[in-house]
Amino acid sequence: MTDTEAALSAAVERMCADAAYRRLVLGLAGDIDVDRALARFNTTIHPGDQMLLHSLREHRDAGAAFSQYFNIALQQHAAARQLMRAAFGADANDIDVLDFACGYGRLLLFLSLAIEPRRIWASDLQRDAVDFVHGAFGVQALASHADPARFEPGHRFDFIWVASLFSHLPEPLFHAWLARLIAALAPRGVLCFSVRDASLLADRSAMPSSGLAYARESENDGLAGEIYGTAYASERFVRDALRIAARDGRPYLRLPRALANEQDLYVVAGDPARDLAPLAAFRRGPWGWVDVRRLADDGSLHLQGWAASLDDGEIAGVEIDVDGERRTIQPSIARPDVAAVLGDPRLERSGWELRCAVGDERSVRVVASARTARGERALLYAGDVARAAAP
Repeated sequence: MTDTEAALSAAVERMCADAAYRRLVLGLAGDIDVDRALARFNTTIHPGDQMLLHSLREHRDAGAAFSQYFNIALQQHAAARQLMRAAFGADANDIDVLDFACGYGRLLLFLSLAIEPRRIWASDLQRDAVDFVHGAFGVQALASHADPARFEPGHRFDFIWVASLFSHLPEPLFHAWLARLIAALAPRGVLCFSVRDASLLADRSAMPSSGLAYARESENDGLAGEIYGTAYASERFVRDALRIAARDGRPYLRLPRALANEQDLYVVAGDPARDLAPLAAFRRGPWGWVDVRRLADDGSLHLQGWAASLDDGEIAGVEIDVDGERRTIQPSIARPDVAAVLGDPRLERSGWELRCAVGDERSVRVVASARTARGERALLYAGDVARAAAP
């Protein structure tokens, strides 16, 4: 870690300890009682968490890294909880959950507040990650192994969640881990795993006939490239892999771009006769970003970004808090780039902008979030926007 990255990481650590930011983030998790859960809400981020380090290197801004880290955690939590409620109804809190390839617990920091930690098992190839989430969130630690055949959970689970592992596996491990995790399902169980779809591959001609393209590089340089890289898979490949792993033709459900507006979620049940139709009502929620954050020498603040519902197109509004003063803006500015990248013409006018005077302040605290008509929320940005240093 460079000195700049260390300074940014320290700034994120201070934000995580800030009572206002803690309450803000927890308040965006719709199914958690903030007042009851706040004392147990552990926002400590492990210094080796690759997800935060990746955001720091990409944005070079503590607020942007903090916002991206927690917004993806919130969306992942919302996705998992939606599927739990659809699959188990009133029993959604009375299930045994495995967070497989849990990393340093970006999901667990919320999920451990919604479900009793003793009902959650966390497993990862990185032993320090498993130790960390066990201590930080009180969940049960479960060692993983590079060889799927040697993964022995000693338990069968009602809900297995696998975010961003199969999007990093070469073909032999894709097949092996899929079979091993299906075997770990309880009879009423449901497995949810994410895949980076073949349509996201920049060079379509690089896709082999098998339907899975694999490169040895990834954001996690601590894992060997022969077992963890970057993978893109077609639905045909996943369908065939499921048939081989389960040894039958059981149905599955594909939810395009359901994880962080990038990866597809696939859902398969332990019981081949289980009806997965109720899970198809899944909602992705709002998404967006603050592209411009500028405080000028004349005391004018300029914020600009985009926000939209990935289900409905329009949102109820962007709520922006500048040093405690709140404004609500309805996106209406043309953003053809957003519509093109996300492949959704409804997002053509998802842009928004705010210009306001803040006086002589050297920095202002900005919080921006998006809200849908259904009350779904997304964090667009939280942090201090400071005047640019003099050249």
